[in-house]
Amino acid sequence: MSVVRWLFPFAQGLGLGVLAMLLHECGHLVAALLLGLRIKNVGMKWNKGLYTVRQHGTPLQNLLVSAAGPLANVLLIALAVKIPLFALANFCYALANMLPIEGSDGFRIAMCWQQLRSQQVPGK
Repeated sequence: MSVVRWLFPFAQGLGLGVLAMLLHECGHLVAALLLGLRIKNVGMKWNKGLYTVRQHGTPLQNLLVSAAGPLANVLLIALAVKIPLFALANFCYALANMLPIEGSDGFRIAMCWQQLRSQQVPGK
């Protein structure tokens, strides 16, 4: 009986986390498609989670696509006021993805921002 008491909340949290991850990737996909970028592959790896491989765009397009995933999670936080565990899953996923760690959305956003700024510097 004690195993069942923690198994259901664990499974529920895991499921909501996977749903947050899936909707996060949908944010990237929708943004890429709206910006006219071709989607090459969507997949899942045990050490990477869900991922999207797409055509490279301009630095601005890449910044917008990278920001679209965490933005989707932030919007879901606002919409999930009646489901606090789902809001928490989205908050954690958005926060983790915004950290400037290599391979994360936050890292990509920082790199794109740096590229955009270097293009605006006169004489370069």
